[in-house]
Amino acid sequence: MKTKILLLLSLFTILISCSKHNEYSEFVDFGRENRWQKADAKTFEFDISDAKVFNVDVTDDNQLYTMTLLFSHVYDYQFASIPINFSIENPSGETEKFSVDLAIKDSNGKELGECAGDICDLNYIIKEKTKLQKGIYKVTISHSFEGPYLPNVLGVGLSVEAVK
Repeated sequence: MKTKILLLLSLFTILISCSKHNEYSEFVDFGRENRWQKADAKTFEFDISDAKVFNVDVTDDNQLYTMTLLFSHVYDYQFASIPINFSIENPSGETEKFSVDLAIKDSNGKELGECAGDICDLNYIIKEKTKLQKGIYKVTISHSFEGPYLPNVLGVGLSVEAVK
């Protein structure tokens, strides 16, 4: 019995020490159909001045952050890339809009994401080592795939981390 408890405590300690600390992370699962509807833009809100969320000195105006798209799809995705749109509204109300052709596979057809079984997770850096004003941000993510939905997508999300 003691051996099992020690083993579980050791495993728990390893998991905690190896986990990457996200200051903000949210993921939206698309359910059993695995379809991202064209009209279903996802909006994520986070507050950069909330010290409890970001665990950094919010008085430091030089703090840098990295924003990452979390994209989960079915293994052996039928498209090599997909068009993704971003809209980032800062606390001043200014909005930056841009699109990327999100590469799912390399030129040899190899998956670019981390795959386990039939599920692949692809992380795409939206903004790297950038200053963010204090206040609430709204990041909206959508796609401009030609059909009514993007098939075989398990979900999308956003991660924001303070660069330490």
